[in-house]
Amino acid sequence: MRGAEPVIAALDVGTTGVKAALVTRDGRVVASARAGYPTHSRAGGVMEQSPEDWWEAACQAMQACEPGRHAVAALGLSGQMQALIALGLHGPLRPAILYSDTRAAAELSAVERLWGKDRWWAQTGNVQDATSLPPKLLWLQRHEPETYRSVRWILLGAHDYVTWRACGEVVTDLTTAATTGLLDLAGGRWALEMLEALGLRTNVLPPLTSGWEVTGRLMPEAAAALHLPPGIPVIHGAGDAATTTLGAGAGDPGRGYLYLGTSGWLAQTLPGSQPQPETGLFTLRHPQPSWQLIIGPLLTAAGNLEWIRQQLGGPSYEALEAWARQAPPGAGGVLYLPYLAGERSPFRNPNARASFMGIGPSAGRPELVRSVLEGVAFALRSVHEAMAPRLGAEAGATGPLGATGGGCRSDLWCEIIAAVLGRPLRRLADPSNVGVRGAVLLAGRALGWYDTWEPSPGFFPVERNFEPEPALVQLYEMAYGEWVRYNPCLMPEARQRG
Repeated sequence: MRGAEPVIAALDVGTTGVKAALVTRDGRVVASARAGYPTHSRAGGVMEQSPEDWWEAACQAMQACEPGRHAVAALGLSGQMQALIALGLHGPLRPAILYSDTRAAAELSAVERLWGKDRWWAQTGNVQDATSLPPKLLWLQRHEPETYRSVRWILLGAHDYVTWRACGEVVTDLTTAATTGLLDLAGGRWALEMLEALGLRTNVLPPLTSGWEVTGRLMPEAAAALHLPPGIPVIHGAGDAATTTLGAGAGDPGRGYLYLGTSGWLAQTLPGSQPQPETGLFTLRHPQPSWQLIIGPLLTAAGNLEWIRQQLGGPSYEALEAWARQAPPGAGGVLYLPYLAGERSPFRNPNARASFMGIGPSAGRPELVRSVLEGVAFALRSVHEAMAPRLGAEAGATGPLGATGGGCRSDLWCEIIAAVLGRPLRRLADPSNVGVRGAVLLAGRALGWYDTWEPSPGFFPVERNFEPEPALVQLYEMAYGEWVRYNPCLMPEARQRG
């Protein structure tokens, strides 16, 4: 639109829906909308979504932003990673097999036998299992041979598919590729020799991109469906782990953030280091090819608070926080292990389970709720300690952490985490748009708008700062020692079993 301020249209194709936004050059979100889609699950670990549902939701969400009222300069993308999207000459051949799909357990054993588990982990820099792409490709070859023979391309992220629909180009980014078990991490190339050893095709993987180059131009039919101008640049972007990192202001070495949703993680950008798969940390390629993202995930983070809320009759989260504030720091000696559904980092054990310890006659709702908040904070610290040897003081082991996710709405939880980690927390404003903000950064670099991952101090708005309170830091240092001492999952023999 003539005379209007330029914006980048961004789409983040997530696990349950698409987030669309229009963002100005200085990072202001002038419009945003969301559209959801179903996940189809079946017995045997099957988890699937329809790629066309992604596209239709992308169109619906973008239309709701009314982009015709703005001067749209480009379309930038991001999305969920580690999918198997079998693309034929004219479209998807079957539903997408999601990252969480575990049907390929038998094929995992075949990969480990034919290629070698240690060799696989070392080459990819990460722990691999039945959710990785090589077992899923073997499963497709064995169980759906006609589909396998008809594949022209295997796409690996939801944004790969939306990019193809938008401009007809087939690519994936290095961050997404690093999640698949198919990437030679050090070389930044596909591990084609592994596919050959497994008897799998090597000509179906998409070209690799850093994510901040112009991929193509928006085709007329796609433009009409999205209500965007035809011919604008389409920037494929990167997987959601990268765009969330960038959008949280952690795109440069030494910067980190934590996400506290139903699951959670700590993440940090590094200039490069030796991966350590045995620690449960994931090492991914940063959009800046010589850098890395290290991510320490918790399978259940704020999901623990939702669990205790349900057990206590479903009170509001405000009521839970009020109860927790009635208990002293340390929860009167009550400790909580937050492993409701197993764990991935800093140990890997799907059979680990949650438990309370130290409950005495005086323990009540305040102590139980506070111990849950503290137990998740201690679990984050155990991940932080696994990261520490790779961070170093210069790499930001003690610097401020961005904080986002629904759990970070709790002031008390942020205060506890800052004290347990001994690091300031910067609670990000507008958390629902962190991913699209990262997609805009990538698209903006492709357009020449930005030459850095932090265009301006205000690009990543902070709602509130939480500084570690010295007295609380000291108290939690002792409480954490007790938590570790009574946590069987952190014992060396438990790690080996996991």
